[in-house]
Amino acid sequence: MTYSSELTPALLAPPCASVLVVDDETAVRELMARWLASGGYDVRTAANADEALQRVHDRPPAVALCDIRMPGHDGLWLAHKIRHDAPETAVIMATGVQDVSSAVTSLRQGVIDYLTKPFGRDRLRESVVRGIEWHKAARDSRRWRETLQAEVENRCQRLRDALAALPIDSDAALDGLLSMLTLSDHDAYAHAYRVAALSASVGCAMQLGEEDMASLERAALLHDVGKLAMPDALLRKPAPLTIEEQDLIRQHPQIASDLIARVPYLEQAAELVRDAHERIDGLGYPNGTHATDVALGARIISVADAFDAMTRPRVFRDAITPSEALLELERCAGTQFDTSVVATFIRVIHV
Repeated sequence: MTYSSELTPALLAPPCASVLVVDDETAVRELMARWLASGGYDVRTAANADEALQRVHDRPPAVALCDIRMPGHDGLWLAHKIRHDAPETAVIMATGVQDVSSAVTSLRQGVIDYLTKPFGRDRLRESVVRGIEWHKAARDSRRWRETLQAEVENRCQRLRDALAALPIDSDAALDGLLSMLTLSDHDAYAHAYRVAALSASVGCAMQLGEEDMASLERAALLHDVGKLAMPDALLRKPAPLTIEEQDLIRQHPQIASDLIARVPYLEQAAELVRDAHERIDGLGYPNGTHATDVALGARIISVADAFDAMTRPRVFRDAITPSEALLELERCAGTQFDTSVVATFIRVIHV
């Protein structure tokens, strides 16, 4: 490896960018530390995995550069620990030629890059710059999640306050609540009543009892109330949601269920609201419960909600025709939807 005193502007460190260099060979460790320090990085070093992990716990670095072969715990063990204990730290592996396969495997486990020895100063800095960028993205993502979660909590509190302020002891009172909650979103109010009407028709055709029908209609009206706790930035996002954003959105059935379970008049509907987005194959949410293990009412709401959603335009897609929506329900029967509910729904729609 050849050292050069010239600095490439693109490889200069951003202010306070911290790097932890972990290598049991003193000469190699000190050389990498000098290279990085001359580029403006805040560099710390460690001679083994245990020492490195203690430094991570004391002050997580932006980037950890870890040798694979070390006495005691190796670099792969250390990388796993760092990914768990300091998930915003970017991990880069340094390896000899004989360990390339291990390094490649580590890339699948959250390590962002690997360096094959011997490598030069510029290759080292290129990798660290990439690590810094990854660290910044991870930090920004975490801050975004925290912002969204705080907004959800604030909105949930407003919903709790609204429920506490209005005595809900009749369907008329329920309509008043729904009208108030959707005052600025008429489409949500209309959607709730369309889904309730469709669900009631299917429930009647499937001969649900009077009490189950009442719970079904109330749950259908409230199946999307949890979305009122979701940030507008997610509900109206004109692009696909990230995995983290999807996870947050998928909390809405549980949020709604917890809210309405506090109201005696709505208590029987809470379970249906919670399970209305579960699927037959267990890939639904919020709990991934196989829909055969949830109440029939929830399975009915699932089909009615999907049909109405497909036949109405959304921010990210156009509406499809009712005929196309029915074909889609048939296609997904047995995986997403209950087969018998879909069959009844189609029969009811065609009457």
